[in-house]
Amino acid sequence: MPVVLVIPVIVVATMLVWLSFSTGKRNAHLLAEQNTRQVHRKIVEHLTRLLDMPPAMNALQIHMLKTGELSLDDMEGNREPVFALLSIFPDVPSIVIGSESGLSMSIIRYPGEAHYEFGFKRRPFSLMEDFTLDEDGNVIGDRVSTMEYDPRRRPWYRDAIEADGPTWGEVYPWVRADAPVTLGVSYVEPIKDEAGETLGVICTEITLSDISAYLAQMEVGKTGEAFILETNGDLVASSLGAGTMLVEEAQDVDGSRVEVVRQPALESQDPWIAAATAALMDRPEGLAGIGGIVTREIVADGIPMEMVATRYTNRENLDWLIVTLIPVDDFMAQVHANRDRGLWIGGLAVLLALALGVFLAMRMVAPFMALVGHVRRVAGGDLDTRIDLRDNREMAELSQEINVMVSDLQDRMKLRHALSLAMEVQQSLLPNGQPDVRGLDIAARSQYCDETGGDYYDYLDLAGVDDNALVVALGDVMGHGVAAAMLMATARGILRSHVRVQGSLGELMTHVNDLLVVDTAGRRFMTMFLGVIDIKSRVLRWASAGHDAPFIYDPNDKVFLELEDGGGLPLGVMEGESYDEMRFDGLTPGMILVVGTDGLWESQNANDEQFGKDRLKAAIRELADADADSKTIEKELYRRLTDFCGDRSIDDDVTYVVVKMTREMFEPDVAAEI
Repeated sequence: MPVVLVIPVIVVATMLVWLSFSTGKRNAHLLAEQNTRQVHRKIVEHLTRLLDMPPAMNALQIHMLKTGELSLDDMEGNREPVFALLSIFPDVPSIVIGSESGLSMSIIRYPGEAHYEFGFKRRPFSLMEDFTLDEDGNVIGDRVSTMEYDPRRRPWYRDAIEADGPTWGEVYPWVRADAPVTLGVSYVEPIKDEAGETLGVICTEITLSDISAYLAQMEVGKTGEAFILETNGDLVASSLGAGTMLVEEAQDVDGSRVEVVRQPALESQDPWIAAATAALMDRPEGLAGIGGIVTREIVADGIPMEMVATRYTNRENLDWLIVTLIPVDDFMAQVHANRDRGLWIGGLAVLLALALGVFLAMRMVAPFMALVGHVRRVAGGDLDTRIDLRDNREMAELSQEINVMVSDLQDRMKLRHALSLAMEVQQSLLPNGQPDVRGLDIAARSQYCDETGGDYYDYLDLAGVDDNALVVALGDVMGHGVAAAMLMATARGILRSHVRVQGSLGELMTHVNDLLVVDTAGRRFMTMFLGVIDIKSRVLRWASAGHDAPFIYDPNDKVFLELEDGGGLPLGVMEGESYDEMRFDGLTPGMILVVGTDGLWESQNANDEQFGKDRLKAAIRELADADADSKTIEKELYRRLTDFCGDRSIDDDVTYVVVKMTREMFEPDVAAEI
């Protein structure tokens, strides 16, 4: 009843709020998109104007070289024409010319300084000399500094040679001890003669501080940011200034700067820039695959934002991304306020409808509450309780069905208790420990897939076998559950009742088969392995009734020994079947014997793939080569089996015995001799 009354109110209120919010959001996004497109357009125009200058200046310099106004042989004489060219393009702070002979000259104005510096080499093997220029381009004062400088080894020179044509170099930091750090990028072009031989390289450089300053003065929403990065993820410019794009990597003892490198955008101290870059790089195509306009909502520093990214390319290899970030609240504050007001009104209407529905429903749910109380009593263990509801026909039928269900549950609980007792009895039939046989390290496991199972293993006190030998019996009944457990117990009783009778293992197996055939009439059967490990004679004797031969690994020769099968039909199939005793001579120290039921290698994973004997052999080989003891081998084999099966439960009983021949089996028993 409450649902019937509340749902229409919720639907109507939700639709009204959604229509109001979606309309306001769409309009706000349109305004934000228009603002963002205008910002990106202005940034593109500014970048295009600024980055078109270096190519134009390089073209002028090449023309001046052809006309003789510039020379690759007289670098000092290039000062006046190059300074004049820089005066025409004040936004360009630096020009560098280098020749194949090793001569070089540069005129550069560092950020924040009013004067240019002029550097040149008089001869190929001389030092680079730096002088300060006045506002007219004349040298003032004495030489500022000297340094070793070979233009042919500089990155800008190599970039031009490798490109074999005009190209943009990589963005790099300008670092000088007495000048602020900024970022620069160079446009380089090789100078060639008529035969196509390279004579030198022209390098026109610009700083990126101007771009950052331009981004800083732009209005990106109310509180937004703008930045530019390369497709490799490094920052080029930011509206927060160059300080957010550089980081000092090392310092001298006196605290002076040694090395300054660019700040990857992902590692930016500004969380907005880092979050936006991460969102762009998470796209399947990454940064390099962005084309056109990419719009996405992200969360940076806990603030929802609208991110817009566009690609910018300009001449040859320059490839940047322009990114703007606008907090959603900059254009969604009023929309959110209208939405919240609508939610309050709708919520009030829902509460009123809910109160009315609860009032009406309480008068109708009394029989259901009685039913719930009855089910809780049953869940608490009171299986003798009954319920009889007569409020209406449906409740009467339901109460009757619940009474039948509880009665059936009582029967199932009794059956489960009986199975639990059967499991305890069957577990008591298995050995509660391992025998102590000098020279043998023994371990075993029997894991049933149900409460009871049909696998069996035992250590027997067989007539004619002394304390220096181990007698192992291991069986596997067809199927599992109660019937298999009963046949297993019967076989165990027959086997143990005849162990004091002299005879071979084959004769003992024949006796067990004859009695089982009488009990089962051939309708159920089991496989069995009987084995004797004789320490003194170093012999393995065994008999098999349809059971797989044991695995014997020799770590000395690193091979598995192939034992002849020699087994007859499984026990309980045919009366009069006779079984032979087989023999293997030559047990050596370190040998591992593993005998088990087929659940060990036939268990399957979710892909219906069996664990298999090859995996089992590989595990035995690896553990034997690592000199693991039998307990470790037993545990590791089961762990690998369960890891292989994964989430799929093992649907067959798993039983196996591990015997390791230690070096003690071949050492003389001093106590016995005494």
